[in-house]
Amino acid sequence: EEPGGSIVGASGLLLGLGKLRGFPAVCLLGLTSGYLVDPKSAQAVLKVLCQALNLEIDMQDLEERAEEMERVVERLKEMEQAQIPRTRDEELGYIR
Repeated sequence: EEPGGSIVGASGLLLGLGKLRGFPAVCLLGLTSGYLVDPKSAQAVLKVLCQALNLEIDMQDLEERAEEMERVVERLKEMEQAQIPRTRDEELGYIR
């Protein structure tokens, strides 16, 4: 038996209440960092759902948000790198 993770928030609440009341339910989840909104993950889940149910959904807005979030994440990485002090080779005198 595979160990499972926890489903928290509204997704977990709806599944738990459904189970208590005898409603069959499923939950499709996308992999995210958990720290930021992840439109790319939401888009991946919707693509699977559309394929399974033979649906078509306009995902243009979601694609735009995913691109915007990628720019935000890239900017955060740049800011993080700027905070790391740079060392020059000559400052590392203990390495010979």
